[in-house]
Amino acid sequence: MKIFKLFIIALFIIFSSLTSITYAESLKFDSSTYEGEIKKGKAYGIGVITFSDGSKYEGKVSKNRIHGKGIYTDSQGNVFEGKFRRGKFKNKIDKKTRKIINLDVNKGTSFNFEIKGNGKTSGKWFEAEKTSSGTYELTAKGKRNMEVAMEGGDDGGPGGDEGGGDSGGGGC
Repeated sequence: MKIFKLFIIALFIIFSSLTSITYAESLKFDSSTYEGEIKKGKAYGIGVITFSDGSKYEGKVSKNRIHGKGIYTDSQGNVFEGKFRRGKFKNKIDKKTRKIINLDVNKGTSFNFEIKGNGKTSGKWFEAEKTSSGTYELTAKGKRNMEVAMEGGDDGGPGGDEGGGDSGGGGC
């Protein structure tokens, strides 16, 4: 009987300490709703963010920003799984092209493309767009940034020297 009482007390202490550390709540942002763990009034831990366009992110969040392992399902049902850094997910299309998915609780979802440079700029990525024929080509900004990088100036573009190690899985 004494062991049973000690077991119940220990169970109660464990349960009460767990509920005070993390608990699920909801937060409403400009373009999304968050449900999950909250710390100091901000989304922090594991949660689900539902965007106004119907897309959904499930995974790690830090200080209202998507950061860490997670799964993003866009409004067409395409799934992207992997590591998100400061709200960005880099999805490899092929060796020289990638799609950057941007998730922001206030601004919503957006995406852009990048093409890897060649020659002197082979370690850099430059802004691109998908053409009506389904190919990818540099935007005017991407061309300018590549020219500057070829001359040895600026770091080139949005991708810098990252090299593309964050390629993820799943459909585009």
